[in-house]
Amino acid sequence: MKETENIKDPNQLDLFAGVLLTTEQQEQANTYIETQKKNSEYAQNKHKQVVELLLENNFVEGVHFEQSCKVTIETRETTLGSRYNNTSFEAEVEIEECDSQIYLLGQNFYIWETDKKLKPAKFWFNVEKGKIQCGPITEQYRFCKPKTILEKLKIHNEKAANQFEEFKQKENLEKNTINKYTKLYPDAEVISKDGYTKYRGSFKIVEVKFKSGSYVQFELDTYNNKEYIGKRFDAELEKLTAEELLERFNNQ
Repeated sequence: MKETENIKDPNQLDLFAGVLLTTEQQEQANTYIETQKKNSEYAQNKHKQVVELLLENNFVEGVHFEQSCKVTIETRETTLGSRYNNTSFEAEVEIEECDSQIYLLGQNFYIWETDKKLKPAKFWFNVEKGKIQCGPITEQYRFCKPKTILEKLKIHNEKAANQFEEFKQKENLEKNTINKYTKLYPDAEVISKDGYTKYRGSFKIVEVKFKSGSYVQFELDTYNNKEYIGKRFDAELEKLTAEELLERFNNQ
C-alpha cells in the first residue's frame, strides 16, 4: 500500500524546474497530498485491525503469520491534472508511503518440482467483515471465520509434511529394492516402473529382468515399507508345447 504527500514548498506558487504553479494547480496538489495522507492512514488502521483479528483468534505471530507495516517519507515528482484537456503538470512533493505486508505462514510440497523439497510458503489473504479468504489453503475462494482458517492452515501444513514423508519413504524403498536385487543378480536388468490399479491408485514397481526374457515384478508398499511379488513371467515356460507343459506339471 503506497500513500500520503506533502508539498516541499507550502507557498501557493512553487518553483519547480523553472515553472510556477498556478493557484488552481496548487489546489490540485494540495488535494492530492491530502488524499494520499488519508489513504496512508487507512492502510495503517487496516493493518492494525487485521493483526488484532488474527491475534484474537489464536494465530501466533512468527508461527501462523508474519507482518510488517513501514511508513516512509520521500521526495517524488508527480504528474497531476489531465492530459486529455492539456492541463497536466508536474510538481515535486514529499510523499508518505505505507507499506503493509501480512501473510499466513505455511509449507508446500510439490512432487513435480525438480528438487522435491518441503518448502516454507507465504499465503496472501483478504479480510472482509471479520472473515478471511485464502484460496491456497482452503482450495476455494470464499470467506471463512478466522478460527476455521487457522484450522485449515494447520491441516494444509500437516498434509504437505505427510506428502513429503511419503515421498521420501517411497524414494528410499525404491532405491533400496533396486540396490538389493542389483547386488543379488548383477547380470539382470533392474528397473523402476509406474503401476496403477483402480483400488490402489498409483504405485511403484521394481522389475528384475533376466537375459532369457524372464522377469519378476515387485510392487512397492510404502506404507509398510515392503515389496511384494506382483507379475512374473517365465520365458522358458512360454516356449513349451501343451504336452510338454502338462508333463512338467505332472512331474512336479
